[in-house]
Formats: sequence, structure tokens, C-alpha cells
Amino acid sequence: MEHTDQDASNQLPDDIEQNFLTQFSSMVTTDKEELILQFQSIGENVNYSTATFFLDMTNWNLQAAVGCYFDFMAQNRQPSMKLLNDITVGKGEKLTPSTAIKLTWLLQNNGDIAWPYGCYVSLRRNPNMMQENFPLSYEDLKYFVPSVPPNDSVSVSVQLVSPSTEGPFETVWSIYTPNGTSFGENITSRIEVSLDGTMAVTQQFSSLQTNSTAEHNPQQSTTESQSNELDDSEMWG
Repeated sequence: MEHTDQDASNQLPDDIEQNFLTQFSSMVTTDKEELILQFQSIGENVNYSTATFFLDMTNWNLQAAVGCYFDFMAQNRQPSMKLLNDITVGKGEKLTPSTAIKLTWLLQNNGDIAWPYGCYVSLRRNPNMMQENFPLSYEDLKYFVPSVPPNDSVSVSVQLVSPSTEGPFETVWSIYTPNGTSFGENITSRIEVSLDGTMAVTQQFSSLQTNSTAEHNPQQSTTESQSNELDDSEMWG
């Protein structure tokens, strides 16, 4: 089935679907070509073969065919993601070799269904360089994200270690469904590894400022502490 068929169905709210079913329930005709034309009226991108398939499957019952079509499309809709901004602390600064850093992005659910529980951000393309003292492989590096409703956004952070040699360091990330299917835009991180890098220091200083602020607000400190503990445990799957 063509993608245009799926796009058309995704744009039809439930109330419009119900209106179509009510409208078609009052139509009585046995002419197959007329039934096909009526079926195609649910969306300008529903082609002839799609209409024929669903009508033939339901013994040319127009109302049943339209109902099956909407059910099929609802079950096969995929989540979507858009990268709104790279909000990594120290973005644009160089990084010293063999140094742990945190990358943070603001992601939006720009689709029409919520992200299912169990989605995670992980590397799409693994870098060639690996740290011998790194406890886990990059394949294990993933961060689970919450279920995000359509049009909402969430900040996502992942941690990794820079290579031991100087030069450009690029990683490509994606968001995945619980069964490992990627969706949405790729997220590319490019960092220059250099002995005079300051990115890690900037992140440490920012963390100290955050902790200092939290000390003056015990309630906020407790909340953020719980949140950070959850993030750290989820970071490694």
C-alpha cells in the first residue's frame, strides 16, 4: 500500500471517520465501480487498487470496507520525532581525550500518535574508536525516554567517552521503538577532541551551579536528586 494512503488516513480525526461511516451506511448500490468511487471519497490519495482491495475483502460492503481501512491504518501508524535543538552544555567547545561527557537534545513528537513506552535513544552508527577502560560497548549505550504525546517535547541526555586521540569525533544517534525500529530524524553530534578542550570543565561547572542552587531549595534538591538517579539507572539500559 502506498505511503500516501497512510498519510491521508492519519489526517482524519475519529469524528470525521464516524461521519464517513454514517454517510456510507445510507448508501445502497451494487455497482462495483460506484462503490469504488464512493470509497475513494474518504481521501484524495486513496487509489483505485486500495479501494478495490478493501471492498473485495468485505464482500463489497462499503461501510465494512471503510471501517476495515481505518482500523488497518490506525494499527500501522508509526511514531515520529523531530530534533528541535541541541542543548548540550558547552556546545561548540573542544573536548579533551578519554573524557566522559553528556550530550543533551530537545526532541519533539511531531507525529499524531504518542511514543510507546519503552522507546530509547541509541547510537545508529558506532564510532571506530573504543576506550579499553570503558565498561560497556557502545552497542549497550542507550537511554530510555518516556511516552511523549503528540506535539509535546522532552529533553534527552546520553553519556559517552571521547576517544584517546585528538581529532574530529562524530556520533550519529536515533530514537527506537521498543522492538528496535528507528523513527524520526537522525541526531548527529560532532565534537573536536583536543588537549586544550574545555567542554568537560564547562559541564562540571554547570553541574556545580545546579547543585548549589538546589542546596538553597531542599524540596527542589530532593526532586532533582530522584530524577537524576532515575536518569543514571536508565542511561545504561
